[in-house]
Amino acid sequence: MLSKSKFILGQQCHKSLWLKLNDYEETNPVDESAEDRLKAGNDVGEEAKRLFPAGVNIEFYGGDYQKMCDLTQEAIAKDADAIYEASFIEDNIFIRVDIMNKTLSGWDIYEVKSSSALKDYHKEDLSLQWHVLNKVKNLELNKAHVVTINNEYVKDGDIDPKEIFKLHDLTDEVLLKQPEIEKEIRLLKLVSSSKDVPKINIGPHCKSPHDCVYVDSCWPKNSKDNDSIFTLYRMRLDKKIDLYNQGIDTFKKIESTSKFNLTQQNQIKSYRLNEPVIDKVKIKEFINTIEYPLSYFDFETFTDAIPSFNGQRPHMQMPFQYSLHIQENENTELKNIRKTHKDFIADHNKDPRRDIAESMLINFPLKGSIMAFNQSFEKNCIKSLAEHCPDLAKGLLDLNNRFVDLIDPFRGGGYYHSSFKGSFSLKNVLPAMCSNDSDLDYKKLEIGNGALASSAYKHLRDSSEEEIEQTRKNLSNYCWTDTYAMVAIYNRLLTLVGKI
Repeated sequence: MLSKSKFILGQQCHKSLWLKLNDYEETNPVDESAEDRLKAGNDVGEEAKRLFPAGVNIEFYGGDYQKMCDLTQEAIAKDADAIYEASFIEDNIFIRVDIMNKTLSGWDIYEVKSSSALKDYHKEDLSLQWHVLNKVKNLELNKAHVVTINNEYVKDGDIDPKEIFKLHDLTDEVLLKQPEIEKEIRLLKLVSSSKDVPKINIGPHCKSPHDCVYVDSCWPKNSKDNDSIFTLYRMRLDKKIDLYNQGIDTFKKIESTSKFNLTQQNQIKSYRLNEPVIDKVKIKEFINTIEYPLSYFDFETFTDAIPSFNGQRPHMQMPFQYSLHIQENENTELKNIRKTHKDFIADHNKDPRRDIAESMLINFPLKGSIMAFNQSFEKNCIKSLAEHCPDLAKGLLDLNNRFVDLIDPFRGGGYYHSSFKGSFSLKNVLPAMCSNDSDLDYKKLEIGNGALASSAYKHLRDSSEEEIEQTRKNLSNYCWTDTYAMVAIYNRLLTLVGKI
């Protein structure tokens, strides 16, 4: 039996659908933050029900599809004005419609999404639902909509469901898609009943609209190696696929690098030489922009699809934690930098923004450079804090004028190591430059990335006192590591050019 999710999966890749239906183990399961994304979707779904209040909710009963369908028919027979999660089986396809609302002209259907943008697969999803519902006896359809989040909405008191959501009437598009949907259904049913794994070449569809959970079962075994063309810096995936289809899967098979950009050339050169490509002039140019005391700074943030606090927008980055290492001069030893570390984690039961803004203005030195890794994130967060706290705006925005970006000497061609694998993220740069520092091993941490930090902080709302204490300690350790990592990387750059 097909479902909405399996239909969308099958449209992306027939092989992926076949593996799913035949219970193959996922080689690339979704990340640990997927639970939060699912919860966000559920929160949005619950809020959207307020668009059509007093509806009948059809509970989910696992694999008992018929029971859910029977309850839906019962709600229709009792003249329900709205039904949430209405369930139907037709044409051997099972669907649950987020919201159905009865009008004088028939039922309007609404597919609710937690994203702020309308996407192509949303239309496919809605078109499949129309196909199924159109086969239900005595069910008159009227309009088909997708509901998305209005990311310009600002909470001010109780959530207004008519303001926080955008309704997209896609009826005409859905009707035009019906022949295409029917053709795709026939094809997917053939795929589902086949005893053989479909033969599908790798391509951009492996990453869009969703990352495939079976990528490693299809892609070449060397696709993550340092010399794989799939690691080439900022090259579009379709161009990488073209190279691969030409038999060029590794750097040694590239005859000329003249058509590649500077970073890609450095990437290939570094691998072939088995050593970093270093431009000391560019590194010194960056170092010469630094003014002491130097503050190494990093935010952690969370987002809510449905805002929790006044002045908050959907999916807005909400800073709740920072870490700050302060280096008085370039000769300050690392052990002394540890002594000047400052950090802050907000109370999870309240809006964190004013408290974190006030703490920053107390703890930052009054002068000197502020270093971040990919500074736009930190600067945008500070700008949002200034908007929320207008009385603190001048002091906060003055901080933004002092930022330098540690990613610049890497992105600008000052240093390239083949193990970067085409990425200048902190987690790629750090092990290549500071492999011997045990304090910089993220694998030893309970919280090892920003997504998990965000999730852990939000879970504090439902945690015991003991769990709260441990989680706050884990959060502190993670954020400390991020700023100390910048300290170590920058000191490595100083060493390379003979500054220390």
